[in-house]
Amino acid sequence: MANLTQTSSLNGYDQPIGDMRLREITDLDLTSLAIPHKGATKLKTAIKNGLSLSMPTPMKSTADAKSRLLMTQPDQIFAMTPRSKHAESTIRKAIGDTAYITDQTDAWVVLELSGPSSRTALERICQLDLHPDVFKKNQMARTTMEHMGSMIIRTDNDTFILMSASSSAASFLHAVEISVQHVS
Repeated sequence: MANLTQTSSLNGYDQPIGDMRLREITDLDLTSLAIPHKGATKLKTAIKNGLSLSMPTPMKSTADAKSRLLMTQPDQIFAMTPRSKHAESTIRKAIGDTAYITDQTDAWVVLELSGPSSRTALERICQLDLHPDVFKKNQMARTTMEHMGSMIIRTDNDTFILMSASSSAASFLHAVEISVQHVS
């Protein structure tokens, strides 16, 4: 019988480049919470009680030391939680039947870019105004980077989480990596 081993999209890529660090984040589960028709208030209460987080608003994320919620589109939230074998059931236990839950972990590649020049590197490939006065901590947005659909979250002064489809993980990494190299 074959032994199957879980791997990440980019095999745990982690490189210092100039004054920045670009790495794949592999220790998170991504779970989609689709909000039922007229169910936002119920879900908001369940998130507060079961996850101890506030429901995010569009273009924002809410987070604690281990989890983050993103409003990815009207009536859809992504939960980024520590990796576990039972992510869906853990979320279900926390929020009950207040949302339709789908595991999205394998559908996305998640990168973190950090360091003093990170914003400068991202401005080369991201169409958003990432100035700290405009794109504040915990803000998130859907955009494109080098023609690939992506999400970007500012988690700290010089730290960004970047997400794109795992099917184009190598191309996404290449685009970000080249931009980082050009400013380092």
